[in-house]
Amino acid sequence: MLAIVSLVGAFILPAQAAEFRSSEQSVSIGQNEKPRDLHLAGRNIIVDAAISGDLVLAGETILSNGEVENSLFIAGGTVTVRSHVKHHVRIAGGTVTLSGKIDGDVFIAGGDVTLAETSEIGGGLYIASGTITLNGKVNGELRVGSGTVVVNGIVGPSKIYADEISLTSKARVNGNFDYHSSKTATIDPTAVITGQTNYTKYLGSQFDKYGFFFGAAFTLGYLLRIIGAILLGWLLLRFWPRTTRKITDFAFSSPLPAIGYGLLTLIGVIVAVIVLFFTIVGTGIASMVFALWLITLMIGSIFGKILLGSWLYRLFKKDAGYQLTIGTIALGVIVSSLVIFVPIIGPFIAFILFLLGVGPVFNLIIHSRETTDTNPTV
Repeated sequence: MLAIVSLVGAFILPAQAAEFRSSEQSVSIGQNEKPRDLHLAGRNIIVDAAISGDLVLAGETILSNGEVENSLFIAGGTVTVRSHVKHHVRIAGGTVTLSGKIDGDVFIAGGDVTLAETSEIGGGLYIASGTITLNGKVNGELRVGSGTVVVNGIVGPSKIYADEISLTSKARVNGNFDYHSSKTATIDPTAVITGQTNYTKYLGSQFDKYGFFFGAAFTLGYLLRIIGAILLGWLLLRFWPRTTRKITDFAFSSPLPAIGYGLLTLIGVIVAVIVLFFTIVGTGIASMVFALWLITLMIGSIFGKILLGSWLYRLFKKDAGYQLTIGTIALGVIVSSLVIFVPIIGPFIAFILFLLGVGPVFNLIIHSRETTDTNPTV
């Protein structure tokens, strides 16, 4: 438990200090603004301001120009990064263009990825994409899973899995050049490779060939699930604040009954659905109850994370009560996603949080029905 609390400490400060903005249209952050940790969601996003903390962006078209003191996280359709980022960069996008300077590592999952001549990466570059064109400089290692790769710049020790691999006259590999492909790479005679060139002809299954790609895709899906949970929690808090407060109040004031309701929801409802499915008149009802059951579990799992974030906030801020903010939601989602990996007790804690979230939701549904029955509308 102490290990978990220590782990939480690494997240609580940035999560509480973060500023969240969203819009269905365009979002623009000018140079005159001085945000610290900034999270943006919108259709079109342009950030010119210098960010003194982390920058998280999600949108259709994204352009990052300003300096980022810590790390940059982006999920979008068309992504352009011209920023100087002093820590790491993680990008998921359709078309990704990187022309800035990154002091740390860069992780990219995309369709078409281009590193401009002005780009420089201080750490390693890890990419899973359809096509990759590397015109800039990568000081660390290069690891790629792709369909087509063109190296037209300077890279460190490289390991590439691709169908088409080309090293142009401007290419320089500082270290070994290891590649896996169905055919030999096209290497210009004037390209420089300071280490050994090792070619492994592809003979295995598609999964083996693109193992790096599938691993990156799995990691991307995991990150997007975290972002989705934060957004869903924010929507619940934004549009149903009173209901959210009722659910959390019940969980905090009556945790054991909440867990009991959670077990009843998890086991009792599915038993009832199975019984109804075996009756002629109950099939339609069973389908509706099953759909409602799935929705209850999904929303309840989010509330379990909200409860964790609110409890952790109160734990570290002893003079404060339980808080329901986007910061505590993000805190709960992030920590719960890490807790599951703690050996033995991690899955148990995650299951209890799940029941604590599902139980109050089911309890609210029951009491709402009782209120409707005892107060009929005339």
